Amino acid sequence: MKAIEYYLRFTDWLNAKFAWVVAFLICPMLFIMIWEIVMRYFFNSPSLWAYEISLFIYGAYIVLGGAYTHLAGGHVNVDIVWGQLSPRGRAILDVLTSVFAFLFLGVLFWVSLKITINSWQIGETTMSHWKPIYYPLRTTLPVGCFLFLMQVLAKLIRDVAIAIKGEDVFPVQVQVP
Repeated sequence: MKAIEYYLRFTDWLNAKFAWVVAFLICPMLFIMIWEIVMRYFFNSPSLWAYEISLFIYGAYIVLGGAYTHLAGGHVNVDIVWGQLSPRGRAILDVLTSVFAFLFLGVLFWVSLKITINSWQIGETTMSHWKPIYYPLRTTLPVGCFLFLMQVLAKLIRDVAIAIKGEDVFPVQVQVP
């Protein structure tokens, strides 16, 4: 029981702290976009790199934020069904549907990990004119999937406990909005 509680606390803490750090990716992205707007419309001198780098940062921002969104309960539910159920009924439905999350994330993790390893081995760059390195961005997908899988497992443990006991035995310990 202590190992389960430790896993839940660690996973929640890790994803909350990781999301806090990832949230600051929005700052360089905004700076780059403002830079590009100023250079393009005021100096008629658009850059080759700004659009692509802002897409890279935004992609990392989205991929790495999925686990925290799951922790905070921010993913979509079919409320017409899920919202009408008791807490135990919601937990049972979430346990049943977690199989799909594990399958999807597991396959995505495995495939993206193979692609990422290959990308690092060949030193992959993009096909644009300035050819920036691509493997750091590729790395965000398996990392994001792994963190998401950890959080899905944590939610599954909590849902099984609610389904059995009828109450939240392992509440989320970190502060989420």
